[in-house]
Amino acid sequence: RLLAQASFVFCSYQTATLKALRRAMTKSDGYKAEEVGDVPRDLEGSFLANKEWQYPVEQRSGWLPAGAQELVDGHPWTRRAVEKNTRFPGYVPPEALFCWTEPDFASYVNSGGFVKPKLQCQYYISPENPQGIVDLLEPALSDLNWTCTVDSKVGRDDNLAQVTDYMGMPVPRMKKLDDGSLEVVKPSSKVAPIFIWECSRKLIDYKPTLKYQGLVNRLSGINMFTKVGMLELVRERCIERDIPINFPPPWYPLAFTLPDDLEQWKRHAEANPHKKWIYKPNGEAMGRGIILVSKISDVDSKERPFRTRCKNVEVFDPKEAPLAERHFANYGVIQEYMVNPLLLENRKFAVRVYMLVARTKPFLTFHYNFGYIKRCGEFYDENKFNRDDLFRHITNQEFQKKQDDFTVSAAADLMSIEDLDRYLQEHYGIPAFRLNFWQQVKAICMEVCLGMKEAVTEENKVGQFEIYGLDVIVDADQRVYMLEANRDPSWVMDTAVKKAIIPDMVREMLEIVLWAHSAEGKQKEAMLHSPMRGFEVLIDEAFDFQAVDVD
Repeated sequence: RLLAQASFVFCSYQTATLKALRRAMTKSDGYKAEEVGDVPRDLEGSFLANKEWQYPVEQRSGWLPAGAQELVDGHPWTRRAVEKNTRFPGYVPPEALFCWTEPDFASYVNSGGFVKPKLQCQYYISPENPQGIVDLLEPALSDLNWTCTVDSKVGRDDNLAQVTDYMGMPVPRMKKLDDGSLEVVKPSSKVAPIFIWECSRKLIDYKPTLKYQGLVNRLSGINMFTKVGMLELVRERCIERDIPINFPPPWYPLAFTLPDDLEQWKRHAEANPHKKWIYKPNGEAMGRGIILVSKISDVDSKERPFRTRCKNVEVFDPKEAPLAERHFANYGVIQEYMVNPLLLENRKFAVRVYMLVARTKPFLTFHYNFGYIKRCGEFYDENKFNRDDLFRHITNQEFQKKQDDFTVSAAADLMSIEDLDRYLQEHYGIPAFRLNFWQQVKAICMEVCLGMKEAVTEENKVGQFEIYGLDVIVDADQRVYMLEANRDPSWVMDTAVKKAIIPDMVREMLEIVLWAHSAEGKQKEAMLHSPMRGFEVLIDEAFDFQAVDVD
């Protein structure tokens, strides 16, 4: 039907054009009406010469993965359509991998490019994402001539249709079911988005997108964003270094997995009774489930064994009082508490920094040279270490917001690292804090990247990437320690500092990821050619580059 329509339209186009030419030439001075029949009728030649089978530039995608043209040329739908129409003058646009069905391929090729199916790639942003990140992503993705889809039922069945008409157009077929009834089987109409931005839960199948090297903001086989996962990564990294070192390394606090390492922790705590500890459930965030521990009996005793204190809560009540009684989770870590942190206006603070795995194969990672300070609302006092004192020990902003006077407390006032640098210079006479801080952060990010590199390259496909928010803390001697890594770092821009950092970081992250998966990014060194401004290259495996020799 489409081909018949195309032929009718094409013939009508020829007829209309000839009539227009006759009228024009009849009116021309010195031209005789009887000579109109001599007007050339090679409209097909004009169509081919002008390459009218091509799509206009404004309808094309602003980005395509490296090698996309070769992939679409070798696609079974393309090959079968071209076999049916060997006079096809052009090529199938690579965007078709993400937005055309088999009938679209056939109609475009069989009509010689005269019938042009809609050529617009789609992007998917999980509805679970906060509005802040949506508002940042949508303009940038729309500028690439992509359109948003909310359909999570995607697919890419590239098998050839079993039944076609004489022109090679796929047509519905009848399939006999087990009960003897017949079912109409139509060619698949599912397509895959070229870009997926997922949130905490997996709501969409990544495979159809990754099949042709589209982009997905998730790494597989990585669990370092959980408390136990990070502990395991750090332990393995200590062993796998060129020269193995004892755990913990200089940049990570001593930690134990509970309940697996319960007895080992008890022996250490008994030998070091002056130490304080902080318990964190494995998969939680926003300060949920954190317990301050001063002694062994706070965790385990003969009268109350550890297992009787555990209560796994799958969904936390958002209205629960922040200082209500807390229970240990079935799985978590107990970490040595830093009792001598560097203080900001006599308050404990932590720093949020960012690390980007921009490409999995070859491995390419960056860290961002800007971050922000989040601090406690109450003054720090290591001798006040009970449940009622959580607001002076937990720096998480979502937890601090549960204070009655949060909006007027110091916790609501985030600070940039540049402002912290000036504060420490003016009040403590600490010179060049920022330079020393970023040197240590770069080394820590390098350790984390090297620790995850093998799993990333083995478990992931080209097109996967991810941005992490790392929380670090500084002690009174200006030594930096990593506390944890966060998947889906906070995109809530509720302060001037966040508004100054996050939008620029997200835009630059997208530019780098798109570049890294383009033909240019596969051939050129990131340090010299990537569109980085605030980001800095950590590892560029393709060119054997490593920013810090941590070994």
